[in-house]
Amino acid sequence: MYLVTGAGGYIGRHLVRALLAQGHAVRAIDWNAEALAPLQALGATTQVADLSNMFALIGSGMDKVRVVYHLAGSPLGNAKRIWRTNAQTLEAVANACQEARGLRAFIFASSGAVYPSSADWLDEQTKPAPTFAYAAAKVEAEQLLVQLRQWSKLPFQIARIAAVYGPASPALMVEQVRRGRFPLIDGGQHYTSNIHIDDLIKALLAMPKLGKAGRIYNLADDEPTTVASFYGLLAQLLNAPPPPSISPRTAQTMVWLVNTLHRLTLRQPPLPFDLVAMAALSHRMRNTRMHRELQIKLAYPSYRDGLPTCVPQ
Repeated sequence: MYLVTGAGGYIGRHLVRALLAQGHAVRAIDWNAEALAPLQALGATTQVADLSNMFALIGSGMDKVRVVYHLAGSPLGNAKRIWRTNAQTLEAVANACQEARGLRAFIFASSGAVYPSSADWLDEQTKPAPTFAYAAAKVEAEQLLVQLRQWSKLPFQIARIAAVYGPASPALMVEQVRRGRFPLIDGGQHYTSNIHIDDLIKALLAMPKLGKAGRIYNLADDEPTTVASFYGLLAQLLNAPPPPSISPRTAQTMVWLVNTLHRLTLRQPPLPFDLVAMAALSHRMRNTRMHRELQIKLAYPSYRDGLPTCVPQ
């Protein structure tokens, strides 16, 4: 059986569908019952879970689990909440997996956000240098796995995932780009590493079979580009004007206003407090290890190949 946490998210839904299509039994866990319903209809065993109580919820029945994909995590909330939903939850799930005696692989979905902002190439040997709460929580989660490995046999692998895009990806902001309402910080002249959802799923599926325990893998396509080039092409495909530029200060003010309005109406702020810092990162992730060890042949080696699949016909 395959266990997938965060199964209701964009990556999780695609991964669960791919696993089911291969004939695997899948246990899908998420806090969002509505997001799990389509997966249950496809044959997955679903479980609605509060991430803060993950250990109690998955601690039983682990003897049947062979592979765990821990995708759950979020950049939303204050620093304490971000730490809880990323680092603390990872620790709970990893500890629960100590009971899974037949476990072959524990795949942790980390992020390229852990790397320092740089125009240089970044590989798995590059030392993390988090500059905001979400990245710091991912680094702490990675370190927890390394510490666990010292006294347990947890066969973990870490996937440092680039920016994910694909059809119906909420992070792509297609409608905002179409309407000319997606400004780029400082004109988007910094680098971004990306990966199409189909290629990401291909890499995640390969990790339990070909990946090595204790290993880190950058999951990214072959062509990092500037944010301006990426969204400039998307705008062109949408017959929209090029995205406008915005200063970091103005962008931070906009994030503050949106989140404040939501708090005043007792709703969860929809934007990460660190959104500007996240969006301003410059990353060129090297994927040599992914190609060599996971034997991945990308369907969309460049954003130029992948973005046309994201435009509604």
